[in-house]
Amino acid sequence: MKITEWAEQDRPREKMMANGSSSLTETELLAILINTGQRGKTAIDLARELLQHCDNSLITLSHTMLQGSEEERSSVLKGIGPAKMCTIQAALELGRRHQQEVERNNERRSIITCSDDIFRLFNQYLSNLDYEELWAIYCSKNGKVLYRRRISEGGVDFSGADIKKICRPAIEYMASYVALCHNHPHSNPRPSRPDLDMTAKTKEALAMLDVRLLDHIIIADGKYYSMNDNGEI
Repeated sequence: MKITEWAEQDRPREKMMANGSSSLTETELLAILINTGQRGKTAIDLARELLQHCDNSLITLSHTMLQGSEEERSSVLKGIGPAKMCTIQAALELGRRHQQEVERNNERRSIITCSDDIFRLFNQYLSNLDYEELWAIYCSKNGKVLYRRRISEGGVDFSGADIKKICRPAIEYMASYVALCHNHPHSNPRPSRPDLDMTAKTKEALAMLDVRLLDHIIIADGKYYSMNDNGEI
């Protein structure tokens, strides 16, 4: 049966207009984006199949659609053509940018007092990456986050860091403290020798600017290692 033949209160678009977007399931919201079905399948059917291919996870869906390879997208998009795919990608990208803006606003109110604060700020971004990213956080004298910057991203061993790239924003934002954070794609957050060497060089360079390196934490598989907590800064 076509969706247009359903009772009006059961159709996703009419249900949304009557009760608001929060009243819809993920399948119904996705069906609105897909808009039309194909022979033998409604937009609801296609939406349900797409979510099932992504383990009913919006995180997996977003990662596949926005960061996955063409082959990965093709494997979950059976029956969904390029136009529908672009619509879904646009909606997910808008959601991603909205979340980033919310988080940036929250960060402006964030206070860094310990390694756990840094971990909470970055865990959702770094814990599931399959490559390394290195970030720096710049804080005022009372620990308020002034700015954060991705310093490098790269392979699976170590994100090489340009020390000047870390130091420059400290001057620009008149930071009193800097904290570093990067991830290990494997499950061991303990620092490597390059991690320790880079941290020591950064601490020395920042000290010349009268800026203190507060910590360098490494995130892996939802856990973290703090060099400050372990006496390595």
